[in-house]
This record gives sequence, structure tokens and C-alpha cells, in this order.
Amino acid sequence: MITYESICKKLGFKFDSDNHYRPNVPYYEDDSVGNPYESLSEDELDFIAAFLRNKYNLKIA
Repeated sequence: MITYESICKKLGFKFDSDNHYRPNVPYYEDDSVGNPYESLSEDELDFIAAFLRNKYNLKIA
């Protein structure tokens, strides 16, 4: 079962907070730092999208 807590644990940060993932990278493109969201399944990404739509009361056009 996908939960908010399981996704945060997998990412290593709370995806909906102001203190979310901020990589320590220089001001130029650096491909050595990976995207933490790449480790998530499509279902987990759908969960995040639905969670944020509900949190911010967003409507899909």
C-alpha cells in the first residue's frame, strides 16, 4: 500500500514541505546529482500528484 510516509521515507524528505529536497549543486547544469523522484513507481508519482491536488485544492482542467 502506498502511503505518504512510505514515499517520504523512500525519498528521504517530505515532498510537500517548504524544506523539501534542495540539492547542493552549483549554478550550472550538473548531471552528477540524480533526481530522487526517479526511484518512485508510476503509482507513487500518481499518489503525489493526487495528494498535492487535494492539499492545494487544485482542479484539473
